[in-house]
Amino acid sequence: YQFVKMSNQKEYHQKMLIQSRLKSLETQLNPHFLFNAINSLAELIHHDSNKADTALTQLSKFLRASMQEQTLLSIADEIENLKRYLDLENIRFQDKIILRLSCGDALQKIKIPKFSIQLLAENAIKHSFSSDCDRFEIYLQIEEKHNRLYITLSNSGKEVTSSDYGIGLGNLNERLKLLCDGSVSLIDPKTSKYQIIIGKCDENTTCR
Repeated sequence: YQFVKMSNQKEYHQKMLIQSRLKSLETQLNPHFLFNAINSLAELIHHDSNKADTALTQLSKFLRASMQEQTLLSIADEIENLKRYLDLENIRFQDKIILRLSCGDALQKIKIPKFSIQLLAENAIKHSFSSDCDRFEIYLQIEEKHNRLYITLSNSGKEVTSSDYGIGLGNLNERLKLLCDGSVSLIDPKTSKYQIIIGKCDENTTCR
């Protein structure tokens, strides 16, 4: 009895530590994006108040999603968050960013760690976007193979020159491991192609 009790207590404390770590990781999401979005909105107000009002609504929805308690969101919600994010970034970049999406309807209800796709897009814009380009296309493909989900994102911009992860991708990789035995990796530097592989997600964060 004592052995089972101690084992259960150990598992409980490990679970609490994982949940605490997840919350810490989630609070680190997008501080630079928020700073840039507010600055862009402040500038837009003086030039196009209607567009600024629309952008402010998008930012409000994006922040509301980021403050939700769930650690997992459906792919449909993730894609909506991604579109809001790109709409806000396009304030700064004059609508040069274009999303090309390939995802079957059957996958829309599958849940994945919150902001997984958005962080890949943020990384692409940060490292591959060039202000002198006419357009910057982001290609997103989501497919399921052998009971695992594959999310692949590449772009038409500059190639990746370093395979090291920054804070954003490092954060994402750790959350993927904790929540769904997943990972993110760079699979083609020339097209800046990153791929997320997701197993069975567990929002209760049981120990692995």
